[in-house]
Amino acid sequence: MKKKIVVVIPCYNEEKTIKKVIRDFQKELPEARILVVDNNSFDNTSARARKAGAEVITEKRQGKGFAIQRSLEEFREEIFVMVDGDDTYHAYDVHELIELVVKDKADMSVGDRMHKGNRDRGAFSISHWYGNVFLTGMLNLFFRTGLNDMQSGLRVMNKRFVNSTALLAGGFAIEPELTIQAVEKGMIIKEVPIDLDARPSGSHSKISAVRDGTIALYTLISLFRDYKPLQFFTTLAVTCFVTGGVFGWYGIDGYFETGRVDHFPSLIVSGFFIISGLVSFIAGLILSSIKRRHDELVVLLNRIK
Repeated sequence: MKKKIVVVIPCYNEEKTIKKVIRDFQKELPEARILVVDNNSFDNTSARARKAGAEVITEKRQGKGFAIQRSLEEFREEIFVMVDGDDTYHAYDVHELIELVVKDKADMSVGDRMHKGNRDRGAFSISHWYGNVFLTGMLNLFFRTGLNDMQSGLRVMNKRFVNSTALLAGGFAIEPELTIQAVEKGMIIKEVPIDLDARPSGSHSKISAVRDGTIALYTLISLFRDYKPLQFFTTLAVTCFVTGGVFGWYGIDGYFETGRVDHFPSLIVSGFFIISGLVSFIAGLILSSIKRRHDELVVLLNRIK
């Protein structure tokens, strides 16, 4: 029996590309429901999407993350396909991603854009390429994963993962949040190399490398704090202890030779950092215990379902 599929396309001013994106996915997935989430577009995105045969809903809160949250409220199928509306992804790549999820080889499959062919063809700007490399590296460091493309906008998810996910990110931090929630819930993530095209002429990217990269990094650090509080606050504590030790050593430097403390303010600063380190470590222990109780409660609630 074929599984029911919805293709979700979050859009903001994509009138030049939305029709082609819809038609491409209708061709590849003729039985799927195509759902366009119009995120306050002031062009003809909605009209062209409806004319192309898609169902259109709106989300007034500005940001891709909010658009995806809105689409989850409408989700009633078994397979959730997420793709950008800028016509940079190829619809035919979705088959391998869906196959992994349908055959239970993955809870979330991701189109991996980070290979040399895409870079050489100019599909990425230099800032977007190295920004993604940096952010994905931070993800792998914080959460001990081995992923290549944290920011990919082409993803396929099963119903189990979608129904267990509570998304909060409002902007382009939605991809890191989806990835981290999958990792922390023990879901299986598979990446499949895909081709990526540059945006068509006349179509403009909504991504700011500095602004959205900063937001994504902040999201990573925040989720690292929330999901791994002991590691986060232990790292903070060690940093404080080392800093306090440096100031302390400078403060007592020469004391054993002269019997005088010539840098008393440094000792005050040292004490501040050492106390801060102790507080951070204790906070990590407490929050880690709370998170464990929370995880146990989630497991019990899932059994009830």
